[in-house]
Amino acid sequence: MPNPLGANPMTKPPFDTHEQDIIIVGGGMVGGVLAHALSLEGWRVTILEAAEPGASVSFDHRLTALSDASWRYLDALNLVDQTTACAAQAINEVRVVNASNFGMTRITRANNNGVALGQVIANRAIGAAIERAEQAQPNAVAIAKTGSVQRLQPARYISHQVQGERTERTSVQVLFDFHGQTHQLSARLIIAADGAASAVRAASNKTVGTKAYGQTAIVCTAKPAQPHHGIAFECFTKSGPLAVLPAPAGRVSLVWVNRDPDITALMALDDAAYAAKLDAVFRRRLGGFTELAPRHAYPLALITLDDLIAERLVILGNAAHALHPVAGQGFNLCLRDVRDLVDALRSDRGAAVDPGDAQRLARYVDGRRDDYRRTIGLTDRLVRGFSLDIPGAGAIRGALLSLTDGLAPIKNRLVRLTRGI
Repeated sequence: MPNPLGANPMTKPPFDTHEQDIIIVGGGMVGGVLAHALSLEGWRVTILEAAEPGASVSFDHRLTALSDASWRYLDALNLVDQTTACAAQAINEVRVVNASNFGMTRITRANNNGVALGQVIANRAIGAAIERAEQAQPNAVAIAKTGSVQRLQPARYISHQVQGERTERTSVQVLFDFHGQTHQLSARLIIAADGAASAVRAASNKTVGTKAYGQTAIVCTAKPAQPHHGIAFECFTKSGPLAVLPAPAGRVSLVWVNRDPDITALMALDDAAYAAKLDAVFRRRLGGFTELAPRHAYPLALITLDDLIAERLVILGNAAHALHPVAGQGFNLCLRDVRDLVDALRSDRGAAVDPGDAQRLARYVDGRRDDYRRTIGLTDRLVRGFSLDIPGAGAIRGALLSLTDGLAPIKNRLVRLTRGI
C-alpha cells in the first residue's frame, strides 16, 4: 500500500517527530520571538518556515522602530545582547510636522519618564538575535522537561486537522512539505504567524476585512548631510506621510508613502533625483540625502480579522492585523500579541496546562480587543485625517500640531497609547 505522505516509511525524518506542545507556522520576526518566548516557559515548539534559511522576507532590508516597551520586552526575553544593542539607534525625540504648512509637535524623553522613546534596528539584526537564541537553547529531546525550539526550514504548511474527541487529549495534525517530502507532525496547538497572506488563515476559512489605502510605501536608507541626533520625524504630506527615522552609523530610514498612480514615476528616478524630491518635501531639515540604498515599494492596506481562534488554533501578528506604517505601530502591536499569548498559556501555580485549552485562548482574544481597537483606530485616523487634500486642510493640520505641542498631558497620553499601555 503506498505511503499517503509520500515519504519512505523506513527513513527516519531529520527532525524530532514526537508530539510537540506547539507548532508555529511562520518563522519570521513574530514567529521567531514567539517561539523563543514560549520555550522560556518550558514549551516544546516547532517552527515551520517556508523560506530558505537566510531568505525570510521578514528579515529583509527594512528597519523597524521599536517602542520603549517593545525594546524592554525583547530585553526581558534575553534577546538584547551586546550585539543587538550595538545594532540599534535610540530615538531621543519625535517631531510630527506638516510638510506644506506651519505646525509641529515635539515628543521628547520628558514625555516618557526621561528614557528613550524607542529604538530603530534593522530587521536582519532582530533575525540574528533570534537565531543566536535558538542556537543557545538545549535540545528538548535530549534534556527532558525543558523548553526548546525546533526550526524546520524550508517547510511549507499544507494543511492541519484536529484529531480525537473534544477533550484535553485532542491534538492537531499538521501536514507540511520539508525539502520536497511530505511529513506530518502532531501538536496540542497550532499558531498562525505567517503574515498578511497567511496560508493557515486561508485554510481555516476566516473572514478577512481588507481596506486598500490607495497608497504605496517606498522604503530605503540614506546618509543625511547633518547629524540626526536621534530625532525621528513624521512628516505629513498631501499624498501620505514621510517617516525619517534615525538609524545606526549616522544613517536614516526613509519611508515615503505616496498615492499608487505616482509610484512608477518615483521608482524610475535615479538616486540623485529621488533624494532631491525627498529633500524638498522634507524642507531640508537634515540638509539633504546621499548614499541611498536600493528602494523597495510596498502597497498598503488595512487587514483585520475578528475571529482570531478556532479549535486548537490561534492567529496572530500580521496574519491577524496588517496596519499602515504611519506611527510605526505594526511590529509593536505584534509583540504585544506575543506577550499576551505567552502570559495566557502560563501555568497556574505549577499545574499542567493544555496550550490548546479553549477557555485560555478565548481569554487571550478578549484581552487583546481593546489594544486592537485603540491602535488600529489611531493609525487609520492618522492616515485618513492627515492625507485629506481639500482647501484649508493643511492649515487645520498645522494648527492642531501646534496646539498639541503645548499640551504635555496629551503628548504623555500619546506616548502611552503607542506603547500599548
